[in-house]
Amino acid sequence: MSYRNAKPIDWEPYKGETVNTNLTIRKGKKYQETAWYDDRVKAVPRGNAYIIGNGPSRKGFELNRLKPTGETYGCNALYRDFLPDYIFSVDSPITLEMVKEKVYEKCIHYTPSLEVNRYPKGGPSHLHLIPNNPHWISGSAAMWTATVHGHTDIYLIGFDFREYGKNMLNNIYQDSPIYGPRDSETIFEGWLGQFRSLQVMRPNCKFTVVHDDPPDYLQVSNPGAEEGRFRILSYKEFEETILASPS
Repeated sequence: MSYRNAKPIDWEPYKGETVNTNLTIRKGKKYQETAWYDDRVKAVPRGNAYIIGNGPSRKGFELNRLKPTGETYGCNALYRDFLPDYIFSVDSPITLEMVKEKVYEKCIHYTPSLEVNRYPKGGPSHLHLIPNNPHWISGSAAMWTATVHGHTDIYLIGFDFREYGKNMLNNIYQDSPIYGPRDSETIFEGWLGQFRSLQVMRPNCKFTVVHDDPPDYLQVSNPGAEEGRFRILSYKEFEETILASPS
């Protein structure tokens, strides 16, 4: 989705939603079954929202430093090293791994409805529905959900918005179980487009990318920039101005 097609969305408390649960075809006709899914999380925002990506730019940063001043949102294999308050997976293989490891017992695990209905089949599920799922990749779904929870100060850590090239580190977990090699030299246009769309969709939110060497294209075409809702901070600036402040 191009961010130019995105529209502002008024924030309102999330209570749950109706989800398609089963499709059957009888005599050539489709019958869609639905069910209402209550919000079982009932999140109340505390401090900043820290969205943790798995780009190599965050390597060496101590993630536990985030918890005193806000809530943490992460995705996929992050659980192997750090348990955020909320974790996201949208692909079946990594979701299955996380369920086997019972990550859902240690933090809130958000997934699409297909995965929610699988674990266990027939429910009640161990997993939680990504609220009003925009069908984005897991890191973007984490950003989105932080805004649904009511956070207005969103910080992105470990979001590089770029491929680093063939045989170069592009993800902290590449070449580990579930993760294959990455050798594309194209930028992550999908990630960038979703992030820019979110800036339009949530005009009540401010977005900060924490990065010591952001790509040039990240610094242009950010819809929130003209209104002072987008900025980039180095890790030094982030630690001195944000982490040093009480929540």
